[in-house]
Amino acid sequence: MQKTDVKVWLKAIGKNRQWIAEQCGVTKRGVDAWLSSSRSIPRPAERIIERLMSQYPVTASTQETPSSGADNAITLTVDDATFDTWNQAATAEGKLLRQWCVDVINESLE
Repeated sequence: MQKTDVKVWLKAIGKNRQWIAEQCGVTKRGVDAWLSSSRSIPRPAERIIERLMSQYPVTASTQETPSSGADNAITLTVDDATFDTWNQAATAEGKLLRQWCVDVINESLE
């Protein structure tokens, strides 16, 4: 995975390094180190980014009008232990935490 591809993709989908850090469960500073230095992207984060890139593909419409993501945003604030537990549950199901949360909410409606 090329760092430039990640940078271009983030810009095209209207997301930033803070967002990718949250998705990978790391700090923005860690993402900055991966993308702005000789340090490589760790393999676990690379796998998450690959899944995100397939989940948020760059299309002609995203290139022309990047989404702010704010239209359908939900922010949850939890302690580290809860976040880790949720992230482990999502990983066990082969999902990103974001998708796992949406699935759990939708399942609770049924």
